[in-house]
Amino acid sequence: MLIIAIVVVIGSLALAGVFNRHTPPAPEPEVVVPVAPVVTVAIDPGHGGRDPGGVADDVLEKDVNLEIANRLAELVAAQPGLKAVLTRTSDVTVDNQLRLQLAESAGAVLYLSVHVNSYDDPSVNGAETLVDDTRSQDDPSWKLAESVQNALISATGARDRGVRQQGLYLEHTKLPAVSAEVGFLTSTEERAKLLDPSYQDKIAQGLLQGILDYLHAAGALKEQV
Repeated sequence: MLIIAIVVVIGSLALAGVFNRHTPPAPEPEVVVPVAPVVTVAIDPGHGGRDPGGVADDVLEKDVNLEIANRLAELVAAQPGLKAVLTRTSDVTVDNQLRLQLAESAGAVLYLSVHVNSYDDPSVNGAETLVDDTRSQDDPSWKLAESVQNALISATGARDRGVRQQGLYLEHTKLPAVSAEVGFLTSTEERAKLLDPSYQDKIAQGLLQGILDYLHAAGALKEQV
């Protein structure tokens, strides 16, 4: 009887060991980290390709626009929860209607066109932000324009020409849309600044801040950025 009892005990222990070896541990509970929604902004480097825009002392507006827009896009992409879509990334001709369609199809929440200005009087200088003249005063484009203009002037120290209305192709989109005219090529002093990479960075920083200020005020970013 003692021998049988010992065999039973040993068998039970061995069997328990088999089950212990083959029973997997309980899985760790999966931790789900919520992904913040991405807010897309459209950045439009004005002109391009066959359309040079303004020209002064062999400097083409389209080139300056693209340089500033590229810098701005990099800053936007570096912000958590933000994504930039450019209407052109090289010196190509893009129809204005197609620019708007690209922004809308990308799910952009706003449209910012980057330009430099020209005038026949070289003493005229400064920065201004334009809203198309079909927008009513309660259109969010006005708030976007004010945010962009204020931040642009704060970042660059340029003469403040304010927010203005003008007939623009931006009337063909329902997106909040503005055109930032960041300086005058036809002003010798301002043209030198517009070609300076460090000043271009200041412009891009100002435009970014204007976008952020608008999005925060609209509740589009909340605590993401």
